[in-house]
Amino acid sequence: MNSRHTAIEFLRSNSSVSVLVIGGGINGAGVFRDLALQGIDVLLVDKADFSSGTSAATSHMAHGGLRYLENGDFRLVREAIRERNLLIENAPHYVQPLPTTIPIFKMYSGLLNALLKFLGLINKTVERGAILIKIGLSLYDSFTRATATIPRHSFMSKSDSLVQFPLLNPSVICTATYYDASISTPERVCIELICDALEMGDHAQAANYMSALGASGEVVSLRDELTGEIYTVQPKLVVNAAGPWIDQVNKSLKRDTTFVSGSKGSHIVIDNKNLRSVIGDHEFFFENDDGRIVLICPIVDKILVGTSELECDDPNQVCCTAEEVDYFIAMIMKMFPQANVSRDQIVFSFSGVRPLIFSQSSDRGNVSRDHRVLLLTPGDGVDYPIYTLAGGKWTTFRSLAEKVTDQTLHVLGRTRQHSTCNLSIGGGKDYPKNIEEEKLFLDSIILKTGFDSNRAKELFDRYGSRAAYVASFICREIGDNDSCLDNHSGYSHGEIVFLTRCEYIMHLADLILRRTLMAILGEISLGLIVELSHVVGDELGWSDSTRKDEIDCFISVLSQKHGVRLT
Repeated sequence: MNSRHTAIEFLRSNSSVSVLVIGGGINGAGVFRDLALQGIDVLLVDKADFSSGTSAATSHMAHGGLRYLENGDFRLVREAIRERNLLIENAPHYVQPLPTTIPIFKMYSGLLNALLKFLGLINKTVERGAILIKIGLSLYDSFTRATATIPRHSFMSKSDSLVQFPLLNPSVICTATYYDASISTPERVCIELICDALEMGDHAQAANYMSALGASGEVVSLRDELTGEIYTVQPKLVVNAAGPWIDQVNKSLKRDTTFVSGSKGSHIVIDNKNLRSVIGDHEFFFENDDGRIVLICPIVDKILVGTSELECDDPNQVCCTAEEVDYFIAMIMKMFPQANVSRDQIVFSFSGVRPLIFSQSSDRGNVSRDHRVLLLTPGDGVDYPIYTLAGGKWTTFRSLAEKVTDQTLHVLGRTRQHSTCNLSIGGGKDYPKNIEEEKLFLDSIILKTGFDSNRAKELFDRYGSRAAYVASFICREIGDNDSCLDNHSGYSHGEIVFLTRCEYIMHLADLILRRTLMAILGEISLGLIVELSHVVGDELGWSDSTRKDEIDCFISVLSQKHGVRLT
């Protein structure tokens, strides 16, 4: 497998590349994989870690955007539903159908308002009643009628709803349940897209912690954020996939643009076993008093709650505020008044900035989630075109990447050789289709490695079919000396070594926040951080002072960005 070291050597020895992709979030990773699949020599860089910006701050959902129907965004909804279904098929180890329940408190509310909003005569949202929700869900189902990927929607009476969800507000008149999809670990989808591209050959190279510093003529200057070293590369074309930072990147490339406006979204993760037991495998999706659509959904044994919608000018400084926490708790208590949710149950929080297409509207919730590919032709002292990816939804990354790749191929005088429609992602390749196939897969790992059945299943649940590769690595590189971490029995030393060597880990935060679910599930302790710093540090050659700096830096990030204060 290629590595960051390989990319550095490439930059030192070769100054030209057909395509430079700036931004290693989900859209940049999708473009990187698609271009590599077509045999294009491509370099992917990100100023921080891959999937560390907006792509790491999602609601962990792949969805079609039910509420966009009211705005008349039928094309976007149809596209998103198709892409959601493809994700379920192509990444079954991370993306599964999610029953989504809407509590309903009125019968006829919102009908006239929805019509006027659809016609563009008003921009106000009011509470939606059962009739309007029925119309919306029927239309939503119609977009996926040709496939049987997920079930159709259903309604449940008040009495049945309160039996199934006993903590639910008794004022409901009924509930409706439809299906979207959950993404257990969005950051792992991103890193596996990148790894898939790297495995296609040396024509694909990637480096995190590599920023776009400037541009002149045929050259883009890159700075290694780990060493300060400066490199130059000559691309025939640049793809700017920097999310909420795209205008800043364009400015560094001598092009002043105002393509996006930021919308901050925050989430909290709660450890409330009673509420977690009540919601089961259902997400609850409903409208708060201010018209904001909010969600309460399961994430392993915890509950993810979100999201806010606030204007944001600086994507580097976002965090979940005390006011947002109050908002979320009040929202939960409105829907589940006996849940006894409190601040001390919050184990993690996070915020990100949606890179919405620029709009003067102060109502962030009604700004389109559609995407655009904006071309900056050569000029202003820059000799190559720049394709800028503005807007978009996490769910539609593949179709956006396909569009960008097709335009790029046209510029390069090449034609598409392969489609990504049915291309598996990472551990979704050859994924077992049923219990019998899963047993055969696990038995094969056990036979080849000597792992016990629990360990084999743990790796399978974490990496899908890629578990066989992980297990083989551990046996080959660590052998019988592998053992569970002292501070987290769910991971072994060998698995942490695998992630460090093979998945571009440069800092503790890369491992704990983005390659694993340790932090978001509230499984972090000072002892675990210190233990991980030794395993990662031994692999990366950290000195004692560097290791201490890493520990201190990560503890600061946990406190300032995620509301986690270790004792």
